[in-house]
This record gives sequence, structure tokens and C-alpha cells, in this order.
Amino acid sequence: MPQGEAVLPRTADEVVETEAEREALAAVREATGETDGAYERHGLRVFLIARELAARRGTEADREVLVVTGLLHDLGLYDAISRGGVYVKDGADFARELVARHAWSEERATLCANAIERHHELRSQWAAGAEVELTRRADLVEVSGGIVTFGLPRSWIGELFAAISREHFYRDVARLLGHAVRERPLTLPRIFLRGH
Repeated sequence: MPQGEAVLPRTADEVVETEAEREALAAVREATGETDGAYERHGLRVFLIARELAARRGTEADREVLVVTGLLHDLGLYDAISRGGVYVKDGADFARELVARHAWSEERATLCANAIERHHELRSQWAAGAEVELTRRADLVEVSGGIVTFGLPRSWIGELFAAISREHFYRDVARLLGHAVRERPLTLPRIFLRGH
């Protein structure tokens, strides 16, 4: 049964279950200085969209990887996490260090890091793992405001957006990207072209 038939959670606190997930949420709150802020809600929506995409496709995916990835995928934009490089790489490195404290296997840690580092890739990432492509697609559905659906019913996307406010999402993204343009402009094209 597709996840959309269940009641949608309204906060990240309702979703996190494991210690790694709780630490990822705490990192979001520390970096952003907010609880249930625009970035946190964005990460929650990305996780829920990825989960829904997997359910509707019948694709098995590691839930914990999707939660941690959803919460952390853009955190490299924040000064507290940034290392001055390409923000998706900085975020991936941060995530790898976080999950190492929770005894994740190298395979799962790499999957999580790849999902973060590759979430803006222009081409499909199925070969890198379902979680990588699901996160890439989920972020595109979210950022496009549901214009891009990857087969999700617009009614389900509308329910998600009604349940978890998108208020200040675009404002905060513009502010963070503006800061990145000023501080590390040469890194921005590399968010779409990993390794270039």
C-alpha cells in the first residue's frame, strides 16, 4: 500500500527513530538555530517524498539512510558545516562523520554520502543506489513545488505541502545561495557536476 494512504507526520520529531536520525536532526537544529524551521521542514519533506517514491515503485530502500540524507542533504550551505568547498561535498563529508559515530557499515555510509553529494546531478543515479536516486528525485519534486512529480499524484504532493508548511523555504534558499555566491562562487557550478 502506498505510504500516502497513511497519516503524514507534521514534524521531524515524529519521524526520527534511531540515534543517527536523532543526531542528524540535532545537527540541523544547531546549524540553523531553529527548531521546525524552513530547512528542517524541507529535509522532512524530501525524506517523505523519497519514501513515497520508493513505495509507489515497489523499490526497497534503507529508511535510516533516507531519513539522515533527507535531513542533511543541504546542510553544507550553513557556515557551521561548510568547509569552504562545494556545499554538497561538505555536507556529504559531515554526514559520513556523523554516521561513523553510529557504527554504520562503510557501504551504508557511502550510500548516504553519495545521496547527499549527488542530489543535484543532472542524470539518473540508480546505479549509485536506490537511495541516491530517490533523494535526487525527491529534492527536485520539492524544489519545483510539485511541478516535477516523477509519477507522484499531485493530490498527494498537495497533501504533503499542506501538512508541512513550505513557508520561508524559497526565501531561505535564496539567502543561503546568495551567501554561497559571495563566499565561494567557483564552487556553485560543481554542485551539478561532481568531480569537475
